[in-house]
Formats: sequence, structure tokens, C-alpha cells
Amino acid sequence: MWLFPLGQPTVPECWFYRSWHVYCPGCGGTRAVAALLRGQLLQSLYYHPAVLFTVGSVTAYQCSQTIWRLRDRRGWVLRYSDRWLLVLLMLLVLNCTVRNVLWFGFRIPL
Repeated sequence: MWLFPLGQPTVPECWFYRSWHVYCPGCGGTRAVAALLRGQLLQSLYYHPAVLFTVGSVTAYQCSQTIWRLRDRRGWVLRYSDRWLLVLLMLLVLNCTVRNVLWFGFRIPL
């Protein structure tokens, strides 16, 4: 709560949404980061799942690499793979698609 003492932070409106009234793949990312900084994991996941996936993946990778190097490069280590990027891109597309389908099909704003 100390990050935003007056409540929710004000975030500038997305120019993509303002111009075309369509959610972009990044819509919700800033709110997700702000929620994550407040420790609200589920709220961050609701706003944009790619943010939590990225933070979790990078943290797991960094911890794995650190432990592996401290053990003189012995044992199991998490290595980078292009599949991680593919999963991130799929999350971005899926999030954008679901938001726009809910908005245009059912008038449910997210």
C-alpha cells in the first residue's frame, strides 16, 4: 500500500484503445505490474497473465543459474529456450483475443 498511498495509480489511457476502441496485446500490463508491486498476485494475473509469467520465468531462471554456478557448474540447471518466448507470445495473443471477444461480443469491459 505504501507505493500508492492515495489508492489506485492513475495510468494514461492506451492510445491504441482510444483511437480504435480495440484492446491491444499490452492492455492491462501497467496495471498488472502495479498490482504485482503491491503483492496482489491474483489481481496481477487478472489484469495481464503475461506479466506474472515473465516475472516467474525470469526469477526461476536466475535462481537456477545462480545455484548452478555456485555449485561449480554441476547439477541441473534451467536453460533458455525459444519455447519460453513462444509461450509469452501466445499469452499476449490469447489475452488480447479474450479481452476483445468479451468486449465486442458481450460488452463486458475488462
